Amino acid sequence: MASNLLKALGFAIAVLAAPFAHAEDIKQKTVYTLSFSGLKIADAVFNTTVIDGNYNIKADIEAAGIGNLFTSIAVKVDAKGVWKNGKPETRAFQLSYRDGDDARDYGATFANKRVTGSSIKPEPGPRNANWVKVQPKHLRNVIDPISALLLPPSNNPCATTISIFDGETRLDLEMASAGNRPFSTKGFSGRAIGCAIRFRPIAGYERKDEDIEFLANSRELVVWFAFNEELNVYAPVMANIPLKIGKLTIYASQFGMPA
Repeated sequence: MASNLLKALGFAIAVLAAPFAHAEDIKQKTVYTLSFSGLKIADAVFNTTVIDGNYNIKADIEAAGIGNLFTSIAVKVDAKGVWKNGKPETRAFQLSYRDGDDARDYGATFANKRVTGSSIKPEPGPRNANWVKVQPKHLRNVIDPISALLLPPSNNPCATTISIFDGETRLDLEMASAGNRPFSTKGFSGRAIGCAIRFRPIAGYERKDEDIEFLANSRELVVWFAFNEELNVYAPVMANIPLKIGKLTIYASQFGMPA
């Protein structure tokens, strides 16, 4: 990805997926606060529309920074897909990243859980010898990062591995139960379930990258999910993402409210 911060924000996007499910028309809004090492750096607003089983999630992440350290950063995401057999299936994914004069757009199209096309604009320069190239075998049975962490209800929703492609990077999230805890915010009050997550880069990344290696070796990554009764899915409400340069914390200040 374009920078170490973009790597962090890219993963944050995966854990910020707004909930959706049933075939009836639905409009919902979820709002998150992102903090870095205890200091607020951004607000994230996710608007989700479901019409006849087709979903569209639009997200805006804008800096609410300290001084001018983060104030120029903005991320926009647009994901479209369908709900099939109790799970989301991506059809199209776009991510636009802006940091001052630095801009990059990632895109991918999907059909039947396979990537049918992808793009990065502007195109990246030549890759070095440590770059792990994405192969056709990596682009099967995958989903975009924004639709990824929508967990169908079960006795153990965390017992799963999620394969993600964001237009450049292919990764797996290996999940396991980490207990439960009380959680309350605007739109939800009850218990949240914790999923311990192992970050596994597969392709489309630079081998020996210190930040990726740090996250891949961490055992401190936990995402907390709340159940949305109307939509019949578990969706993230809180996460702590360990990074080499500090900790990224995500907290839902508003969860699944009518838009």
